[in-house]
Amino acid sequence: MPLIDPNYWADPYDRQVSLDGLKMGREIMRQRALEPFVLAERLPGPEVQSEAELEQYAWRSCKTDHHPVGTCKMGVDDMAVVTPDLKVRGIEGLRVCDSSVMPLLVSSNTNAPTIMVGEKGADLIRGFHALPAVELPGHNEAAMRRRNGLFPASAGVRSGAL
Repeated sequence: MPLIDPNYWADPYDRQVSLDGLKMGREIMRQRALEPFVLAERLPGPEVQSEAELEQYAWRSCKTDHHPVGTCKMGVDDMAVVTPDLKVRGIEGLRVCDSSVMPLLVSSNTNAPTIMVGEKGADLIRGFHALPAVELPGHNEAAMRRRNGLFPASAGVRSGAL
């Protein structure tokens, strides 16, 4: 399996900001207002004090909470890596069925949208056709946009209105 190294700490500034954040977190947790809730510092532990020790701890335990998306552009233009049916251009039998094909980071957690991309990919691989759209009484697109203030009730719905 290939190693994916995002090289988070390649820049000295990134290292320093991370260590400053670690120190700030420790200082916040030592505040008197939090004393009833904090029994003890478990990680990195009170014995870890020097800059070098903090750096070693951070280096061993760092991770990202970022939700990377958009690394495989989907589309039909020359810059697209993935076609609309999730096939990788130029490589037979390979699809990308995860958040890599999302053009933007969603404002929520990426878990559910990523699962949906995976489910859609599974359906495409198995040759399943898309389900027909469901119209719920009183829930048409124009009414939903008006309720959400996306355009006035007098405005008509046109393609690309959002």
